[in-house]
Amino acid sequence: MVENVIQLPAKQHIRDILATGEQDQRKRFLKGIVAEMARQRRLEDTEILCELHLELESMVLWDILNARQIIEREQNVSIDKSHLTVWSALMNALLPNEFSTLYHAMDHHLFPHGEIIVKQGSLHPALYFVNSGRVELFFQKNGTDLPVKVAGPGEILGANTFFESSVWTINARSLGAEVSSVALGGLERSLTDFPGLESKLNDFCIRFDSSYEPFEGVSRDRRMHERVRISGGVKLILFDREGKNTGLGAKADLFNISAGGVSFYLHISSKKIARLLLGRNVGLLTMTSPSASRFSMTGMVLAVRSQTAVGNEYSMSVRFSNVLTQKELNDLITSGY
Repeated sequence: MVENVIQLPAKQHIRDILATGEQDQRKRFLKGIVAEMARQRRLEDTEILCELHLELESMVLWDILNARQIIEREQNVSIDKSHLTVWSALMNALLPNEFSTLYHAMDHHLFPHGEIIVKQGSLHPALYFVNSGRVELFFQKNGTDLPVKVAGPGEILGANTFFESSVWTINARSLGAEVSSVALGGLERSLTDFPGLESKLNDFCIRFDSSYEPFEGVSRDRRMHERVRISGGVKLILFDREGKNTGLGAKADLFNISAGGVSFYLHISSKKIARLLLGRNVGLLTMTSPSASRFSMTGMVLAVRSQTAVGNEYSMSVRFSNVLTQKELNDLITSGY
């Protein structure tokens, strides 16, 4: 019976089999198939079986716990021992099942020397865990590679793109490194099952952000255009993937601008929606007094960051499709603001 079901991928087939037979037979079946699938490292399938069985009957708590213990035991056995050593501090920051879930959501890669792991400007919300070797972080300006730092084992890259919905502002190049990665999309279900996991990961990654502090001056130089403080309102218009006006819009408050882009504050109902805005094309229409000129620009959303002190307020950065002339920029700054 177990052998037959292991070959069946559809939930309905499993549901039909669990719905037949006596209660004791169903319990024996569940134990057998969970153990077999766990040994085969089909850990997601074991979770699905438990969920389906709970739909059909109310199991004894002991039976549920026993099935979960099999899953957790097999997950822990399958974790690479070298990872346990490198990531001991992260393990201490997470619960055992949180760390196990995170590990099994990862992809593992060996990058040869000189290979680019992620490019500056890319839209890829993911965390990169350096297991061994080194990774060079740098950014490009006027065709020149400017170094930021070299990351080593036990360091995590990409926190800004993962937690704050931003494009990559730097490049990561392997100097011969074994790296594990987890994309936001691949971890979304786990973040629902373990609601404390995201905040714990965020807190853990803060320590690596501090390592960039000596490069704050370099970071400011990374901007090709000087930013100027600005006040006033702007209307944000969302475009679809084909560049057409969707009719959806929101009012926002400007706080700085340059010839290459603009940043402003706006209200967004949830973090999930904020993440969906990253990389989208938008239109911007300044909101000035009736007697003043109105400016319209288009651009792409490069970053959406939560302003935690004020709830659902977010800051958004948009890169203009066309760089403003100095006259356009001056007129915009002085027009009604």
